Amino acid sequence: MNLYELIKKNNFQGFSIALIRRFAFSLLQCLKLLQRDKIIHCDLKPENILLRQRGQSSIKVIDFGSSCYEHQRVYTYIQSRFYRSPEVILGLPYSMPIDMWSFGCILAELYTGYPLFPGENEVEQLACIMEVMGLPPNNVLEQATRRRLFFDSKGNPRSITNSKGKKRRVGSKDLQQAVKTSDANFLDFIRRCLEWDPSIRMTPEEALQHEWIKEGLVHRRPRGESNRDKTKPSHRPSPAQSETSGPPDPYKVPAQPPVKDTQKSEEWRVTLKDRKSAKRVPPIGASAETQKHEEQLSARAPSAKTSIKSGRKEESNLSEDKLHKQETSIEEGKFLPPIGNK
Repeated sequence: MNLYELIKKNNFQGFSIALIRRFAFSLLQCLKLLQRDKIIHCDLKPENILLRQRGQSSIKVIDFGSSCYEHQRVYTYIQSRFYRSPEVILGLPYSMPIDMWSFGCILAELYTGYPLFPGENEVEQLACIMEVMGLPPNNVLEQATRRRLFFDSKGNPRSITNSKGKKRRVGSKDLQQAVKTSDANFLDFIRRCLEWDPSIRMTPEEALQHEWIKEGLVHRRPRGESNRDKTKPSHRPSPAQSETSGPPDPYKVPAQPPVKDTQKSEEWRVTLKDRKSAKRVPPIGASAETQKHEEQLSARAPSAKTSIKSGRKEESNLSEDKLHKQETSIEEGKFLPPIGNK
């Protein structure tokens, strides 16, 4: 996500001074590195500044397609219009200070949510700058090769009306009204980034020593230090303390055998006893003799603790009962029909 998308996500309401200061500090580190190597970015704007991670203020500058070395300038039409420096607009020789101009415009936009100089074209762009910063000094105008596009023969700015019917008047608005803040250090920082003369414009090293940047560094700790090293004592217990006090470690306690639920076993015994003592309901249509025989069988039924041998004896007793029943039926004259005969 770039800074423009971040501004848009915030509904163009701007950000706090503290967050803008962190962005500014990171950008100044990048500009300081470019200045050391004599590199001009030539297109510094919110769209070309990315957040390394969401929720953090560390940034990364991208899009060096228009960049050049200070001694190898290639293009004359450079920089996006809202962040274009006066020397590029007026046709002066440009150098690394053009990036500091763009940097100042970006900081103001981060605070207000809108571009500081929103010109519709180059003529209105210079008119927007003069509306806040006043007329450029004579030494700048004398070197300008494109002066006639913006000033008449008497040195007066050409009057222009934009698409909304608005005319820009020179010096009709100060920087405090444009940025909408009363922070003196922040306003001074932006003002020094927006100097007409690039030779007196603030450099990245000077900006890092500015009072507005130092305000955020007062309570910053060195990278080697942390709160844990100085203020907060260690709450981690020693091995001796951990063995003597506190709850036992579940991973060090030996496993215990499962405990038998005596209550459930007792309930099971009670229900089994009730089932044994319950009287069996005879089937519908059963004779009195059959019912009497079933009662004899239930009286002979073994208990749950009977062994395998007793089970075999039970089978033999049942077979004897069956033979006895057959003999009784024969004596009474109740012959069973042979198998297979109808």
